[in-house]
Amino acid sequence: MAEGVVGWLILKLGDALTNKAVEHAYSFFGVEGCALEGLFREMRDMKRELESIQAFLRAAERFRGTDVATAAFVRQIRSLAYEIDDVIAECSFRLGEEADGMFLFKAVRRIRQIKIWYRLAERLRDTKASLKDAAERRGRYELKGFERGTWFPGSGSSEWRCSGSMQFKKEEDLVGVKKEKDFLLEWVKDKSDQRNMIASVLGMGGIGKTTLAAHVYSVAKDDIDTCAWITVSQRYEVDDLLRQTVREFRKNDRRKDFPEDVDVTDYRSLPDIICSYLKNKRYILVLDDVWNVNVLFDSKDTFLGGNGRIIITSRIYEVARLAPESNIIHLQPLQERDAQYLFYKEAFWKCKDMICPHEVEHWAKLFVEKCNGLPIAIVCIGRLLSFRVTSYMEWENVYRDIEMRLCHNPIMDMNIILQVSLEDLPHNIRNCFLYCCLYPENYVMQRKSLVRLWVAEGFVENIGQGTLEEMAEDYLTELIHRCLLVVVKRNDSGCVCEVQMHDILRVLALSKAHEENFGSVYNPLKTDLIREARRVSTESGDIAQVAENAPHLRSLLVFQNSFTSASLRSLSSVNKLLSVLNLQDSSIKQLPKEVFDLFNLRFLGLRRTNIASLPRSVGRLKNLLVLDAWKCKIMKLPAEVTKLRKLTHLIITAKPVLSSLQFVPSVGVPAPTNICSLMSLQTLLLMEASAEVVRCIGALVELRTFRISKVQGCHCKNLFEAISNMTHLTRLGIQAADNQEMVHLNALQPPPFLQKLFLLGALSKESLPDFFSSLGNLKNITFLRLVGSRLDKDTFSCLKGLQWLVKLQLYDAYSGNTMLFTAESFPNLRVLKIRGGPHLKEIKIERGAMMSLVDLKLLLCPQLKMLPDGIEHLSTLEELTLDHTAEELVERVRWRKEMSISHVQRVYVGFIRNGELAFERII
Repeated sequence: MAEGVVGWLILKLGDALTNKAVEHAYSFFGVEGCALEGLFREMRDMKRELESIQAFLRAAERFRGTDVATAAFVRQIRSLAYEIDDVIAECSFRLGEEADGMFLFKAVRRIRQIKIWYRLAERLRDTKASLKDAAERRGRYELKGFERGTWFPGSGSSEWRCSGSMQFKKEEDLVGVKKEKDFLLEWVKDKSDQRNMIASVLGMGGIGKTTLAAHVYSVAKDDIDTCAWITVSQRYEVDDLLRQTVREFRKNDRRKDFPEDVDVTDYRSLPDIICSYLKNKRYILVLDDVWNVNVLFDSKDTFLGGNGRIIITSRIYEVARLAPESNIIHLQPLQERDAQYLFYKEAFWKCKDMICPHEVEHWAKLFVEKCNGLPIAIVCIGRLLSFRVTSYMEWENVYRDIEMRLCHNPIMDMNIILQVSLEDLPHNIRNCFLYCCLYPENYVMQRKSLVRLWVAEGFVENIGQGTLEEMAEDYLTELIHRCLLVVVKRNDSGCVCEVQMHDILRVLALSKAHEENFGSVYNPLKTDLIREARRVSTESGDIAQVAENAPHLRSLLVFQNSFTSASLRSLSSVNKLLSVLNLQDSSIKQLPKEVFDLFNLRFLGLRRTNIASLPRSVGRLKNLLVLDAWKCKIMKLPAEVTKLRKLTHLIITAKPVLSSLQFVPSVGVPAPTNICSLMSLQTLLLMEASAEVVRCIGALVELRTFRISKVQGCHCKNLFEAISNMTHLTRLGIQAADNQEMVHLNALQPPPFLQKLFLLGALSKESLPDFFSSLGNLKNITFLRLVGSRLDKDTFSCLKGLQWLVKLQLYDAYSGNTMLFTAESFPNLRVLKIRGGPHLKEIKIERGAMMSLVDLKLLLCPQLKMLPDGIEHLSTLEELTLDHTAEELVERVRWRKEMSISHVQRVYVGFIRNGELAFERII
């Protein structure tokens, strides 16, 4: 995968040569100006050399496994590429120092800088000479049996782009395991034999153990008291397993019976606490990917006394025997018919009937045979082929490539198949995939954060009209479509919110990442593994040790780790060329000043940390693209933030902790003077309104997401005129200064691509008809949240024109006593949440209204004594939730006296326990 390193490096060289710091450097005169010009000339020459090598490397990867000389050459190219990256990083860092004024008018230091420029230029010349020597030894880019240009078409990143209109496929039924699935479901639901607690799913890696267990878990968990899914894997600690179990049971317990004051650090007391909690509970516990029988022996007293079901998945027979022999499900490779069906389903998903074209039937049969019934292999190779031309020659090329790697081994090596899938990826998407393996095992990755990190790392190539983040989203789509990432959660509009990496793929990717020095996961007991790594992630250990053992570190990802400010100071002092520092969910309270000397920093992640302030020196981070302080404790930004002219995402929010059932929005910070100079911003939240801000905010024409708080009536005219300039805006939030402030929407013209709108505050009745009429003309608008709007029966009727709406939330927004949903209104609405209606006594739903509704929530409506009149017409309704409605309504529902909801699959009733809202499923 040296091509991935080279492609990424070409992007970095291009970025370095167009950097604003370079423009600053050209202002130097005399000897220093001459020295810098020589360095930039070497960079331009190196970029051209790498572009020539890149085309060769796309083909060389194919022969690396069978040609020793080619493999050695690829390794050498990768090593030299990292040397070039070191030069670029140091050059950028030194220019950052210059731009910061640290060395101006200091004669001695200027001489030192001149020496640095000459040294870096000489280093590039030496590297270029080494590249040429390596190429000559390899026969000047010629391979035996290989002709330039015969590599698979479409693998060049400059020509690739995923179609934005490509739709995700729905989850299909499990293939070839119906009997096993039915057995497990019946066993889980059986209450007669409480001693029959354990079942195991046994099989080789990739056979579908986790998939089967996940299906059963998903189906069964709604009918029990609580549940927990624990991925164990090879390395585990008993105390970590117990702590994770506590978190899962607590999170999934609708009754909130789990003691809130449990000290998870005192793991010796956890077995008794868990055992006591489970004593009278129906529960399901999945221990996924267990490698050692001690996992259960170490904790058997914790679980085996309850009234639950434990499913173990493992690749080891001894572990599977923890279950009675009758409860061991040994998954075998798929039979030919099922294997063929699965292959066709993946390879021909674009075709209506998933029928194999006649011209590739021969190769399809061979591919199925080679996969030996292994589901993950079938899925990966089928998905790979689904993006190829369906022709005899194209499929033959793919098959021969796999054959060459097998080395006549009669047993299909899954790693080989998965490796082919990886190597077929364009280099930039391949880098994005490898990046995902740095996240902890079984970690749920947030889409927005992930794509921003990819951009900050320099993996994303801008080849279209959209932003780099939009291109990165296409990369994510590609990885999902190739089964390399799994979708965990989508929003109500079907857009991916969270993804996960399959553990087998992660192991393979980690091996690749380590082999190529792309990145490693820090293990305090094996510090040598990060010696050459450019990127390191850590869940434990002192990050000061990372600094000592990873001299080439460029990116550090911290996951829920506890470390001191002194450790971070050590890291920042030693690894001055860091470009990504993500500290999310850590306990850090203050950033040391050394962090703000990291002139190459492009991503600073402070999500959910205890950081309460940023110093003025933050303005020195001139290359920063993302400052993410979501749910931090920062309440004020220094004015120097406005010096960060490359900033694309500025996220500063705090969530008040109030013991209230009412909706409490996030709060923002006062906008620094001259905030409108940050012309590259795509995300800005959450800023407070002021006369100056609303007057000039329209200059931020690149904004995609914008939320503003403390809006007063006098701000509306200027604010709405400014918003009309934000033609790319997709998410907009406007929060009034207080409950008494009236928001006049007359002048607000909704941006043409708006998807989500959040309005907090009383809305002027006179402005609503025209505003919601114009909003209804937007086909992209899918989400609307209204808070404290003071709608009545007449003004609510203005909403019925929002025919594209998928999700509607009304929080303390309706002041009338009767709410009417007229026929044919809200045809695409899937989720309706009414939270807070103190006077609401009746809801009427005419036949034909909300014909797509799936989820209905009626919360905090104490006068509501009857279910919505016409709820029986909502044939698509799957879930109904009631909380703080009239007690007589709850009782009728609880005792199933409401026949109008007999078609609803799940009904929940809320109640307060220990001061918190909990839900009980009654149907």
